[in-house]
Amino acid sequence: MTDKAILSAGAVALVTGASAGIGRAVAVALSARGVRVICAARRLDRLETLVSELPHPALALELDIADGAAADSILARLPEDWRQIDILINNAGHDLGGRQPYHERAADDVAAVIQTNVTGMMRTTLAVMPQMRERGRGHIVTIGSVNGVEWVANHSVYVASKFAVHGFTNSLRLELRGTGVRLTEVMPGLVRSEFAAARWGGDEARAEKFYDRFDSALSPEDVADAVLYTLDTPAHVNICDLVLRPA
Repeated sequence: MTDKAILSAGAVALVTGASAGIGRAVAVALSARGVRVICAARRLDRLETLVSELPHPALALELDIADGAAADSILARLPEDWRQIDILINNAGHDLGGRQPYHERAADDVAAVIQTNVTGMMRTTLAVMPQMRERGRGHIVTIGSVNGVEWVANHSVYVASKFAVHGFTNSLRLELRGTGVRLTEVMPGLVRSEFAAARWGGDEARAEKFYDRFDSALSPEDVADAVLYTLDTPAHVNICDLVLRPA
């Protein structure tokens, strides 16, 4: 087993939620380092535009991780020479209908958040992680949240999903000790992106008003920098939890 950092030219990375925000920024940063990036998300048109702009070979993969069959069959849907995934970035997630009292939430929105943020993330990991374990090398980085370790009123569903992410990641890390597969959770605070607009059905004015309530926010590129930092360590180093907050 080599002790070299997994972040190297020619490595293959799968980034979920790559069509916008943090996922897009991570895909751009990885490609700039020579990584072959599988850009996965629901919006294929955006992915194809992104792939055309990246400096190194990349692949657009239409993927809704909330669709169990699609998540389970990720490897089978890839060309043969893209199936040995070295890096998995579990980024896809949302907060549909969020930031309001729980008793006002639509039940379908509640289920959708858990289906994507928790079940979809876990199924994606299950689809990719076994071949990493067989090869004795791989790094899974999951984008969690500071809301995975602290609770917030009127934010209960998203908080619950990120607590689940935090527990899953830390438990799985113990299972994979000694296998050569590392797990990192990057836990950002407020990030200014398309996330808030998506929460409210594309209401950009409401999203801007929400972000303007805060003195500062992280950018997707800030989070991408943190992800690359965790991947750039030698194989005997595992950065377990990395918390980012706006200064």
